[in-house]
Amino acid sequence: MRKRETSVSAGVRAISIHKRLVLDKRENSDNWYARLSLENGTNIRRSTKTADLELAKEIALKIYYETEARIANNLPASTRKFRHDAEHTIKRMNDDLNAGLGKSAYNDYISALKVWFIPYFANTDINKINLKALTEFNTWRDEKREKWFSQSGINNHNAALNKVLDEAELNGWITKAMRPTLLNKGVATQSRGSFSNAEYNRLTRNLRDFHTTTSRPKAAATRETLRNYVMVLANTGIRHGTEALNLRWRHIDWYKKDDEKYLEFSVDGKTNSRSLIGRDSLSDILLRQSKLNPKLNFSDIDDLLKSKNDEFVFVNRLGERATVFNLSRAFNALLHNLSMKSGADDKERTLYSLRHYYATQDLSRGMSTHMLAKQLGNSTTMIDKHYSKVSPRLNADLHSGRTAKKTAAIKTDQTTSCPVCVEDIKAKAIKCKHCGEWLNKDANG
Repeated sequence: MRKRETSVSAGVRAISIHKRLVLDKRENSDNWYARLSLENGTNIRRSTKTADLELAKEIALKIYYETEARIANNLPASTRKFRHDAEHTIKRMNDDLNAGLGKSAYNDYISALKVWFIPYFANTDINKINLKALTEFNTWRDEKREKWFSQSGINNHNAALNKVLDEAELNGWITKAMRPTLLNKGVATQSRGSFSNAEYNRLTRNLRDFHTTTSRPKAAATRETLRNYVMVLANTGIRHGTEALNLRWRHIDWYKKDDEKYLEFSVDGKTNSRSLIGRDSLSDILLRQSKLNPKLNFSDIDDLLKSKNDEFVFVNRLGERATVFNLSRAFNALLHNLSMKSGADDKERTLYSLRHYYATQDLSRGMSTHMLAKQLGNSTTMIDKHYSKVSPRLNADLHSGRTAKKTAAIKTDQTTSCPVCVEDIKAKAIKCKHCGEWLNKDANG
């Protein structure tokens, strides 16, 4: 086979070994690189890991014939280490998030890749990720965490790994036939602990001055924001974390229908974007939260929403954006102080429990699981799975026929000082249409 030096330009020395194989060597590199030009137009560049020209030629030819054999056997012409593929996938997801095109779930995928997959598979060829490798990884993951992941947690991990495998297949580093079947033997997800109405009212009462119980300015600022954060979660069903903390003021507006208007939130959900309606009581809570941000100065909720301000909603009075860690730590401290970390069912409460509380409140009002699923951004199957067993009890009055009787009784009740508002007093916290005072104020916080 003829071998000739073809060029010495731009600091690169190139020697032709074959019509589709060239050896390259740059001025600042000791080793020779084999450059293959495949018939499909793909170029592959591999280091021979030697500065010896004759040895480099032998290695380059070996690479060439091995590549030809792989193609003949319907295998990818080249492969990559898992770390390279995963980091490339993470960059793509970050680019999509920054451009406003990515799903909020991408943040969870990125975390799973960085914390679990890259440390374990870093130097493994992506085409070697098979069922055996994944089974060994699952064992390592459980041992490292010291308890089994939930099924939903493993679903998140599998989705992250699938993004990496998609990238590998797109770049020709694996073929579709080489993709492993991803398993999920996690612990079945249990419904989270929730709060009763009395417990929620107790929380909101204690949140009023919770920020005064610490001498640390940053902790106090977080606790002030926590008060409003808790109420937004409990009155919208928005997910704690990325979904809530990515809210900007421009994502909240009035939705007008006939002569009524409703607070509408546009959120980037776990799987897609959606709009939802918040409880009426949130207008004062949102205005109160805006006053914590040193950059904002609105005295009216209408002016605040009309501004379409790009500031994040949950910013404390120090001008810092609230974080999952700080809010969770403050909430856990409050639950501990009130001996409310676990409920009567022994299930642990977290900020996510406020979403569960919201769902049970809507179901207790007789809302269908289909309507609730649209508000929460879940499937009706998931709503039925977690709440169908408690729905009959939540709607006992509705099923028994007592709701109609109680409604009639309330309409004739003249004991309140505001008969105009009497119909709603027992259903929710409202403002008196005459005097502007809150009725059933504790429910509003």
